[in-house]
Amino acid sequence: MLLALAVLLHLTVRDRLIGCALLFYATPWPVIAAGAAAAGLFWRWKKRRVLAATLALLTGAALAAWLRSSWQHHPQPATRGALRVVHWNVSRPARSLPAIAAWLRAQDADVITLAEGHSRRRSTLAQWQAEMPGYETVELIGEMTCLIRGRIVAREDRVLAANSYYALIRAEVRGHPLTILQIDINANLFRSRAHAFANLATIARPHLGENLLVLGDFNTPRESAFLDPLRAEMAQAFENAGHGLAETWPMPLPLLSLDQIWSGRRLRPVWCRHGYSARSDHRAVIADFDFVTARQDAISGLTRRAE
Repeated sequence: MLLALAVLLHLTVRDRLIGCALLFYATPWPVIAAGAAAAGLFWRWKKRRVLAATLALLTGAALAAWLRSSWQHHPQPATRGALRVVHWNVSRPARSLPAIAAWLRAQDADVITLAEGHSRRRSTLAQWQAEMPGYETVELIGEMTCLIRGRIVAREDRVLAANSYYALIRAEVRGHPLTILQIDINANLFRSRAHAFANLATIARPHLGENLLVLGDFNTPRESAFLDPLRAEMAQAFENAGHGLAETWPMPLPLLSLDQIWSGRRLRPVWCRHGYSARSDHRAVIADFDFVTARQDAISGLTRRAE
């Protein structure tokens, strides 16, 4: 009964209803497949062959749905994009910070955003500055940290909703203006994300014509209904240019795609992958983008309207 309800949620309202959201988040397609497989084995042992066969079909269907929605196989371009961005939840590093910084340096990113880059009780700003020379580094509300290989022109960081936060950063990177909207959404499974995502859309909307990045620990899977308005206006980097499976949490067997990078129409994702590290329970997201000129954006807009 629970498996059937979970499937129904995935195919209909998803997490729109607060009473159903917990079940939706707790039953991604791989969990439904595993639950159906276990139940099928039990009923086969009980010699309930019809029920066992039905559950075997559900297992296959759930696996197919997971691979269809999660697996991406975009080819890696011959050259890297004009802008490289990394987002990673680094789980409030202390002694592990030097090793995490070494991994980040190896990515050669222009923009690095960190969830849980510091704790409310302890700043790690000086450590990040020492480990990441060449970056302008700021600590932000909600334990977020941002490192820019360029210049930060302006910033504001505020509450997005209850226990959810955002930072709006204007920067110059590689000779281009860049608008970065870094977020950390409340992970409470019993609280609706509706208010946080409605506010996020309101904040992002005036900047859609800019070189805009929206990224962070969404604590909400890509399949969420609350991401539909964002998807209508922006590109999800992994969906548009990724390779592999989309899930980022929890390591070492990720089941949910909580960590995401989105871009406005003036930044085109050209390659995206997820990194593995034992230093955090989240996978890092590494994405390359090309800048889109105003002329290219206008032509693309005409094409979309014609379609």
